[in-house]
Amino acid sequence: MNEPVPYQLQRTILVIAGLSALVIILGTAGYMVIEGWTLVDSLYMTIITMTTIGYGEVKPLSPLGRFYTIGLIIIGVATASYALTATVNLLTSPNFVRQIRAYRSRKRLNKISQHTIICGFGRMGRNLARELLARNQPIIVIDLDEAAIERCQTLGVPAVHGNAADEEVLYAAGINRASSLVAAANSDAENVFIVLTARGLNPNLRIITRCNSEASISKLEKAGADTVISPYITASRRIAQMLLRPNVVNFLDGILEFGDHKIRLEEFIIDKDSPLAGLTLKEARLKVAVLAVTHPDHAELSHPNAETRLLPGAGIVVMGVEEELQQLAELVKGRSKPASMPID
Repeated sequence: MNEPVPYQLQRTILVIAGLSALVIILGTAGYMVIEGWTLVDSLYMTIITMTTIGYGEVKPLSPLGRFYTIGLIIIGVATASYALTATVNLLTSPNFVRQIRAYRSRKRLNKISQHTIICGFGRMGRNLARELLARNQPIIVIDLDEAAIERCQTLGVPAVHGNAADEEVLYAAGINRASSLVAAANSDAENVFIVLTARGLNPNLRIITRCNSEASISKLEKAGADTVISPYITASRRIAQMLLRPNVVNFLDGILEFGDHKIRLEEFIIDKDSPLAGLTLKEARLKVAVLAVTHPDHAELSHPNAETRLLPGAGIVVMGVEEELQQLAELVKGRSKPASMPID
């Protein structure tokens, strides 16, 4: 098992400092005994001899003192060589480099909050990460495959190496700060354990999981998943919709696709500090089209009208262009005022 870098570094420093102190003590004591010098003169002579500065002798040396100085020079050079070699070996060792990267990664991960944890960086995980990053949504990936973690590092995606069903790994991914988790492992059994563990660590976490078998859907829901998605069922339904209602599907694809389309759908939550909180849609005079409103005490969507009131915590589904959606994103968080309202 590899020794942690802080202990390696501490041990190396202690060994180098101990050897240096021992040589200085012996060198100083030797000059005091052999030459009868004072402590200061003996210490000074030892230091300039060990460091091979070459300032010259403090006082004329006896033949025995000169032999002693030769030995001290050899020991000093050997100690310096050992210190340099040990330091270079430590700083260039794969374990040191790997753990330094892990330390920097932990510091980076600790700054991320309200993010989505993606468990599994396979095809589904990669595509999901790409879509979320395209929308500037913070994510952290968990995967047991080192190659997948290296791929994440190459792409600049925050990642944690380990089993997503392990509590320590989930804590490292900031599950206590996360807003949602996606279990995208290839095995339904793995996803069940991931969901169970995640739900136990964060009861308020929104959990979405993939499912390969219909028989596993009920198990995943009992484990604590909010939404269970089967790629095969979803794909079959989409194919059926394309066969039955091709124009509707094409229209929605044009709006919902995360590409260069100018018009798209978006969902926001009204913050309690938002200037929109408590206003009706008529009073808010939003530039976007409000398609649906979810009130804090009701899970279902309502069909809004001009008198629909935007209560704190309410969710709104809107359609608009990118610039209008960005302005609304600032409004719902209380970072700006509507154009129709005076600024205090």
